[in-house]
Amino acid sequence: MKKKSFLRNAILLSLLVGATTVYSPVVMAAEDVAVSGDSMEFAMEEYVVTASRTQTAKVNTPANVSTIDAAKIESRRYQDVAEALKDVPGATIIDSGTGAYEKTVMLNGDERVLVLVDGRRVNLDMGTMTRASFDLNQLPDVSQIERIEVVKGHGGALYGSDAVGGVINIITKKMDHNYGKVSMAFGSNQAREGKAMYTIKEGKTGISVNASKYKQGYYKYKDVSTKATNRWPGESDFTNEKVGLKINQELTESSAIEVGYNFSKFDGHSPNFIYGSSPIDKKTNNIYAKYDWTINDNDQGFLSIYRNELKYEFKGNMEERDLGFEAQQAITTSDTNKVVIGASYRKADVSNEKTYEGEKNINNKAVFVNDIWDFAPTWSLNAGARYDNHSTAGSKTTLSAGLNKKFDDNSHAYINWGEVFKAPTVDDLYYNQPSFGMQGNPDLKPEKGDTFTIGYSTKIKDKTDVNVSYFQSRLEDAIHWRSDAYGIWHPQNVDKQKKNGFELSVNHELNDNWDLTASYTYVRVRDDNNDGLGYVRDINYMPNTYRFGVRYHDEKWNADLTVRAANGGDTHRFNSSYYNAYVDNCFVTIDLATSYKATKDWTIFAKGYNLTNKAYAESANVLGGSYLYPAQSRRFIVGAEYSF
Repeated sequence: MKKKSFLRNAILLSLLVGATTVYSPVVMAAEDVAVSGDSMEFAMEEYVVTASRTQTAKVNTPANVSTIDAAKIESRRYQDVAEALKDVPGATIIDSGTGAYEKTVMLNGDERVLVLVDGRRVNLDMGTMTRASFDLNQLPDVSQIERIEVVKGHGGALYGSDAVGGVINIITKKMDHNYGKVSMAFGSNQAREGKAMYTIKEGKTGISVNASKYKQGYYKYKDVSTKATNRWPGESDFTNEKVGLKINQELTESSAIEVGYNFSKFDGHSPNFIYGSSPIDKKTNNIYAKYDWTINDNDQGFLSIYRNELKYEFKGNMEERDLGFEAQQAITTSDTNKVVIGASYRKADVSNEKTYEGEKNINNKAVFVNDIWDFAPTWSLNAGARYDNHSTAGSKTTLSAGLNKKFDDNSHAYINWGEVFKAPTVDDLYYNQPSFGMQGNPDLKPEKGDTFTIGYSTKIKDKTDVNVSYFQSRLEDAIHWRSDAYGIWHPQNVDKQKKNGFELSVNHELNDNWDLTASYTYVRVRDDNNDGLGYVRDINYMPNTYRFGVRYHDEKWNADLTVRAANGGDTHRFNSSYYNAYVDNCFVTIDLATSYKATKDWTIFAKGYNLTNKAYAESANVLGGSYLYPAQSRRFIVGAEYSF
C-alpha cells in the first residue's frame, strides 16, 4: 500500500511540475535534440492520437500501440473490423456463436475493452452476454475506415470505464477530395455483398455518404468429432446493413464543424446446439455533432455531442439511448511540454420489457488531464489523471504514468503503468427475471485494478520492424455470475484476476514486391473465485497465438496469404458432457486474399477463408463431443470494385 501511495503522489507531482515547466539550460538542450527529431517528416500513419489523446509520433508514445491502415484493409480484403482485429498481436476475437450473434474482442486477455469511433464512445452500458460491452458487428463498414488504432493495457486514466484491457479507436476517412467506389461480391453459403460510397469536396464543404449490405443464407461448419462438413440444421441466415452520412464545414483556416449519422441493422438467426435457432434483430441510430479548432498553430481542441440508440430484439425487446458530451483542449506550455485537459458527461437510459422493472438509467461525469513532458534529451514522461463520478459506481480517481526513451527516429523503449476501473453494467445491476434463472445485484462495486507494460520497438535498415513487449495486470472485485442454493444466478464481486503475457511481432520487406509478417502472443489469465482454490488458469481460451503472412504486390496484382494458429487449449476435461474444454489443443487456419487491377478504375478480387477446412472453435465450449460454437468451414467470396 505504501508503494502504491508513493506512486500516486509521484504522478500527481509530475502533473503539477510538467504543467508549469519553464525554460532552463537543460530544457533548451533537450529542445535542440528532441524537437528536430519530431519534425513533420514522419508519415501520417506514424502518428497516433488514442494513447495520449493528442497527435503524437508513435516513437514518442510510451504505450503498446498497433495500427491498421486503409491500405492493409484493402490488400487483405477484410470483411469487417472483427476480421481486421484478428491480425493485431494481443487481440483475440470471440465469435461465440454463429449466424446473427455478437462478436467481441479481448485485449491482453481482457474482454473489458473500450471501443471508440472517431474518439466517440460506443460501448453499451446495458452490457452484452460477457464482460464485454460492445458488439463489433455494429461498427462502420471497413471501406469507410482510414485507420484503426489499438492501445493495449493503457486507457483507464484517460478514458474511464471499459478501458481495462485497452482502447480501440476506429478513425474514418477524411473528406479532402472527390472520389467514389461501388462493389459487388458473391460467395459460398449464399453470401452476397454490395457497397457504395461517394465523397464530395467543394470549397470548404465536404460530404460523404455510404451504404453497404452483407447477407449470408446459411452457416456451414466442419464437425470436430465426425470430420463431416455440415450445414447448420435449422435457420442460420443473417444480414448486416450499414448507412453513413458525414458533412464537414470549414469555418476558418483553424476551425470546422462536422455532423454525422450512422445506421446499422444486424438481423437473422443465431443457432445454438442447446436452444436451437433464435431470431435476433439489432438496430443502431447514432448521430453526432463536433466543433474542432486549433490554437497556436498546433494545439487542437474540440467540443462534441452525440446520441447513440440501440434497439435489440432477442427473446424480448431491449433498448438503450445514450446522450454524451465531451470537450478537450491541448495546451503547449513550453517547447518541451504539452497538457491535454477535458471533461465529459454521459447518460444512458435502458429498458427491457422482460428483464427490468421499468426503465433504468445511469450517468457519469468526468474530468481528465494528461501531461506530456520532454524532461531531458530523448526522454519524455506522460502523466495522466481522471476523476469519474458514476451514478451507481460512485466516485473514482485513476492515474497513469508512462516513461519513453527515444533512441532515434525509428526506435524507442517505454514503460507504463495505469489504474483502471469498470462500472457494473445495467444488466449486472438490475436484471430481474428469476423465471430465466438470473437476477441482478444493485449493490455491486466497480471492478478495479491496474496494468503494467514494458516494451521496445525498432526499425532495422529501413526494412524490418521489430516490436516486443511484456504486460501484466491485476483486477479486484471482478464481477462473476454465480448460482445460489435455489439455482438462481446472481452477479457478485468475488473474483480476482491476474493476467500476464508476452508479444513479439516482426514485419520485413524482402524487396519491392514481397513482404513478410510474423507475430507470437502469449497470454495467461488466472482467476481467484474465492472458493479456496486460489488462482486457477482460465481455460476458455488458448494461451498461445501465432500469425504469419506473405504478401506479393505489383502494379496489377496483390496477394496476401495469412496463416493463423493457436495452441495450449485445455483438453483434459473433454468428454461427452458440456464442459469448458477443447477437443483439440491446437488449430491452424489459412486465408488467401487476392486482387487484380484490370484497368485504372476496375479491380477484381477474391478471398478464401479456412482453406484447409479445419474444424475448430475460438472458445472452449463442447457438447456431446462437438464444439458448441464451431467456426465456419471453408468458404470463398469473389467480387469486383469500380472506383471513380
